[in-house]
Amino acid sequence: MKMKNIDIINRINGLGVVADLPLPVRLTYAIRKNAKKLEVEYNDYFESYTALKEKYKDDKESPEYTKELKELLNIEVDVEFHMVPETIFDGASFEITLQQMTALDFMIE
Repeated sequence: MKMKNIDIINRINGLGVVADLPLPVRLTYAIRKNAKKLEVEYNDYFESYTALKEKYKDDKESPEYTKELKELLNIEVDVEFHMVPETIFDGASFEITLQQMTALDFMIE
């Protein structure tokens, strides 16, 4: 699945919302696997972000910095996620909010 760096950041934050929920083992497994995959991509992004901050350390208000940061955030990467079937929620013995479900939607087929 193609994702922009900004989406990866948002997905990592979203998975934090569901990380400690008592969910079925298959869903918890998928969350952990996908979180690790996202972290790998995030680390690549963060390395570039750190270099960009260093490059513009004296001028973070410059239009060039803003332009390069936007470009970095919009770079697309391909991530292979561990998917779970939508049926995992059928007859669920757990509660999940809309916000939590939204955090998981990218891994539900």
